Amino acid sequence: MPEGLFNILSKEIKNAQRICILGAGNVQKGDDGAGPMVIQILKEKIKMPKTENILLIDGGEVPENFTGEIRKFQPELVIIFDACISGKKPGSIYLINPERIIANDISTHRLPLSMFVKFLEETMTTRVIVIGIEPNNLNFGVEISPEVKQAVKTLTSFFTEILKNLNY
Repeated sequence: MPEGLFNILSKEIKNAQRICILGAGNVQKGDDGAGPMVIQILKEKIKMPKTENILLIDGGEVPENFTGEIRKFQPELVIIFDACISGKKPGSIYLINPERIIANDISTHRLPLSMFVKFLEETMTTRVIVIGIEPNNLNFGVEISPEVKQAVKTLTSFFTEILKNLNY
């Protein structure tokens, strides 16, 4: 994971009491399933009774369907994982400016991710960070590529470690 992203995430997580981590994507479309895969692995690694300050959500193709649950939880920080096409090397992990997301170019979601982020920020007192994972293959019915599996492993290892160190 890029050092700058590591530092930004570490700082933001340390400054938040309640964190919502949401994975977005279609698990039937290859690398688009990266976001939900991150959530699935974190749920396995982080023991839920200890995580009353963390909400893990597999938002699938319609993360906007979970706005009520997110609002009820009242997180200070929302971190969204999604496969996003930026032209980088497959498996690259990077910070996304949601306003630069063009719905039809990189998203399988019904509501553009930029609108979802804007809604969260305008209706709640929360910071939103979107982490993109560069896909290699978004075809229907294919497995997640080795590059994206490695990116998911990197992200889940980082989050598991930092959340354990902060006693979440």
